[in-house]
Amino acid sequence: MKELEDLERILNSMIEDYRKLKEENRELWSKVKQLNERILHLEKEKEQLEKTIEQHKRSLNTLVEKIQRFLSLTTDQGMIQDEEENKR
Repeated sequence: MKELEDLERILNSMIEDYRKLKEENRELWSKVKQLNERILHLEKEKEQLEKTIEQHKRSLNTLVEKIQRFLSLTTDQGMIQDEEENKR
């Protein structure tokens, strides 16, 4: 009888351990799913930020080109004015 009781205790313990592990496994998979969703969200956010950076970069390049053209025009005009002053 004692052997049967010991066996029953061992089986009950194994069943309880299994239940605990099963619950732990379910919780871990839930966390994995949440983390995967977070990763996807962050990847989308990163792509959007990269697009925004690229747009800003293009805008800045355009502004720099306009400033360079403006400076080039004003420098050319300055040279013409200097030449006119030298002729006087």
